[in-house]
Amino acid sequence: MATMKDIIQSPLLLALVIGGLVYIAAFSLVYLKKAYDHCLELGITRKELSNVIKSSLVFSIVPSLSIVVGLFVLIAVLGSVWAWWRLSVIGSLSYETMISSSIAQVLGYASSAEMLESATGRQFGVVMILMSVGMLSGFLILLPFGKKLCKSVDRSAADNGGSTWKNVLSGVFMLVMFSVYIPILLFTDNVQAAVMITGLVIAVGVGVLAKRPGLAWLNNFVMAFSMLGGLISSLAWVRIFG
Repeated sequence: MATMKDIIQSPLLLALVIGGLVYIAAFSLVYLKKAYDHCLELGITRKELSNVIKSSLVFSIVPSLSIVVGLFVLIAVLGSVWAWWRLSVIGSLSYETMISSSIAQVLGYASSAEMLESATGRQFGVVMILMSVGMLSGFLILLPFGKKLCKSVDRSAADNGGSTWKNVLSGVFMLVMFSVYIPILLFTDNVQAAVMITGLVIAVGVGVLAKRPGLAWLNNFVMAFSMLGGLISSLAWVRIFG
């Protein structure tokens, strides 16, 4: 019987992931070309567009460093190919790690790392389905209702003389998300809690430094520094809490 390791190391999974990433890259390039041509039709010069593209590349690559750090973290849980797919398309490090930990506990494993070593292929199939279907729920809701919701929010703000209730709603939504993730990290494992607090302290520290003259560029590295610091600190916390 195939094991989880057999699947995550299989050439078939690698080929499927590469195929999916090539499709997404091609899709993005097609719409980049459409947007570029439309900008030219609106009278925007090629030089202006070139400057926008260059600046966008810089501000896209730098924040993505935190995703690269997350990739190395997730590889230890889900293997390189599946972690690459999840964090390249529609995944989230916090979501993936929480789901894998929850499934590992349900299946009777002490941790996600133990599940990686011992799980069967069928059990890994459960992990893949839950990650994919669960993450797609928001996307499937946005397809029929997203445009209407955005227009409704904008119209309401205009009718209320520039009301900011939509910003409040967005903030409340994020707080609800945090209220789900933070208790799991704080109260299920001492190492996880210590790593999270370490990352939080680093993020606040970098944010304070970024307010100083000449250090505004640090804002692009807040997540990367906090994740790296948390990752490195985990070595010490594992020794302390055993």
